[in-house]
Amino acid sequence: MGSANDSQDRINAGQQGFYANETEVVRDAVRRLREQKEAQQTQFYRAVMKGHRQIEQGLTVSFSRELLEQIDSEAVEKVKNGEKITYDPDVIPPENDQ
Repeated sequence: MGSANDSQDRINAGQQGFYANETEVVRDAVRRLREQKEAQQTQFYRAVMKGHRQIEQGLTVSFSRELLEQIDSEAVEKVKNGEKITYDPDVIPPENDQ
């Protein structure tokens, strides 16, 4: 979602002549929100389809307490060794300030 600063930038742009009036500012903001929502929906759909293909191919792992402990201990070891912890962006999206 757009930040308060992003909204303020659009208002300032309107005051500086980038938009003819407040209605254009609002329309642009609504358009951007729609585009962002569509992009998020597309990303979600792709992730679901990726998971579905993996299930069909038998690329699954049963979830268990042992698996969770293994994942946890591997992450702790990486941190101790100064390694960067990597993750699938479909599982944990990167943070952004859009």
